[in-house]
Amino acid sequence: MFAETLVHAGGTTEGHASEAHAFQLLRRALRRGYTVTPTAAGGVVITWTARRLQGGGALEEARSVTLTPHTPAGQLTEAVRAALAVVDRSPAALPAVQGGRTVIRAGVQRIGHGMTSRLYGHRLVVEERGRVRLTLVAYLALLAARGASPEAVAASFLPERAAVSA
Repeated sequence: MFAETLVHAGGTTEGHASEAHAFQLLRRALRRGYTVTPTAAGGVVITWTARRLQGGGALEEARSVTLTPHTPAGQLTEAVRAALAVVDRSPAALPAVQGGRTVIRAGVQRIGHGMTSRLYGHRLVVEERGRVRLTLVAYLALLAARGASPEAVAASFLPERAAVSA
């Protein structure tokens, strides 16, 4: 879940956004060519300029949508990034129990209990249909940590753009 702040012509509106809604907003913004900037907390700031006619001329106004995760990603150490990469690369990362503690099993690799707890605690991974996957918060935090370019952000969320540029 995200806190959503929209800056528009009438002021500012605040609300909440699910991961699915946030993902939809992000993809729509990228398709329209808006500036999309991931944040270290795992959120995103989307900005653009709205143009409207007023008084015989065009008026340009800044607009933005800021999505802030309810649970921030926390510090992405090398160990956390490595664990996220294991989950992301695995076609079948599964929750498992080892010694009475929850771990993530990804093929022949296992992510230990401590790291598994951290990933779940910061909402960087979730279980969906019996599998473990990265959340949108995790993807955005990783992009911010890498200092991803606007092109890299677009390629991450719009596969059709990555295929065209390849």
